[in-house]
Amino acid sequence: MISVRPRTRGGSTLRIALVQPPPRSEYDQHWARFPSLGIAYIASSLRASGHSINLLDGKLAGLTVDDIVARVGEDRPDLVGITCMTVEFPRAVEIARRIKRVHAGVPVVVGGAHVNAVGRQALEEGEGFDYACVGEGEYLARELADALEQGADPATIPGLISRSGDDIVVGAVRPPPDDYDALPFPAWDLFRPVDTLPVITHRGCPFQCVFCSHNSGFKPRYRTPGNVLDEIEQILERYSPRRIRIEDETFGLHMGRTKTILEGIIDRGFHRRVQFSAQTRVDRVDEEFMRLLKTASFETLELGVETGNPEVLRRIKKGITLEQVEHAVALAKANGLRVWCKFILGHPDETHATIRDTVDFIAKINPHQLSVSIMTPFPGTPIHEMALRGEGGYRLLSRGWEDFDKYSSGVLELETVSLGQLKRYQIGCYVNLYIRNHRYRELVRLVSANRAVGWEMLRSAAGRTALETVRRGQLRRGHRVPSAFSHTGDAPARR
Repeated sequence: MISVRPRTRGGSTLRIALVQPPPRSEYDQHWARFPSLGIAYIASSLRASGHSINLLDGKLAGLTVDDIVARVGEDRPDLVGITCMTVEFPRAVEIARRIKRVHAGVPVVVGGAHVNAVGRQALEEGEGFDYACVGEGEYLARELADALEQGADPATIPGLISRSGDDIVVGAVRPPPDDYDALPFPAWDLFRPVDTLPVITHRGCPFQCVFCSHNSGFKPRYRTPGNVLDEIEQILERYSPRRIRIEDETFGLHMGRTKTILEGIIDRGFHRRVQFSAQTRVDRVDEEFMRLLKTASFETLELGVETGNPEVLRRIKKGITLEQVEHAVALAKANGLRVWCKFILGHPDETHATIRDTVDFIAKINPHQLSVSIMTPFPGTPIHEMALRGEGGYRLLSRGWEDFDKYSSGVLELETVSLGQLKRYQIGCYVNLYIRNHRYRELVRLVSANRAVGWEMLRSAAGRTALETVRRGQLRRGHRVPSAFSHTGDAPARR
């Protein structure tokens, strides 16, 4: 067990470094424009408990792994916390390992969506981690810091996984907080100023989509409308962003409460000071909701559609219809909202025909903005289990977490549709949308504004095509297929 001796100088607080790993490439930097809500909540909770926080933000502040390790070596904090998504986990492992070289005695704890899904595996794969947090981390992190400060054994803290010599101790399941209004608002003052700040009004999602890990659980837990409005007011007074993004998985899940929030935004005059955006489901909207969104200065409404084929919608348990999609998009446009639709290619047993349905449906509904990702079997999802078992027509190409990027690298293909073909369809969705709807200038602007992203997508598609050509040639000659394309069993495919 790693412990921190009780401090006597400068008060009884710990100096804690919280780390957000940097993007892996220029392509990833495109998605690193907004601060992390999770680490901001952890920072505010620890600070409210009296601890001193140093945020080492590899995304917004542009810190490299070298920068982060050097800062830890110079500052010598009493505790280091690292957050990560799945694709960031190898970078988190590297940071922890290198921190241990320059500051061997410091405890390192890892948390975030990936750790929530894999649990003890995080410590098995990351030798530099002493602890892993599973569950909502605001109080968990505070209890860990307090235990280390007091020299107590933190292994009994619910939700904590601890390294004890060669053993790994898994704590009891941690229930979510009883009162979300009691949480301090996120510590945005620790981040570089940005144009957009996130707000979350509830956690948990009751729907059963097979590609989602339900990182916050299935049961919705709500903040009161007044608490949400007070946070928005604080954000406007202290940080003056141009935009506030509601991070709820479904804004409008509890529609009466949601409309109360929207009416509060209007009553308090927030709509005259900032623009908003949010994500919802197409089966949650009505005319009054759309009108309130527009009046409350919501600029963009994001809609998860996923596919343009009705049978695929049923298989992935999305619980919506294409008719509802068309109605929601039309209703949003009629009320002057910008529509951002999101799709996935490579659903279970997907075929070229069902993918072409998606390509055509995207052009038909003609959203203002589009995101198309490749199915990625994130841990904790039914899709992940299907991929491991080879069900749904899936072939898992890699188990390297660095490849689990739904827009870039890709780790999954279908028996009938290769990854290279999926990536070409991905590009085709965008091109078809703009050309079919005669939006040529927008296509040019999109390419010009996102050259790094576009080139990465093209290079990835071209690279997969070349590898597939090699694979087909080797198969014809009776040669062994490269491991990245022939993964079976439990051994990880190496690339």
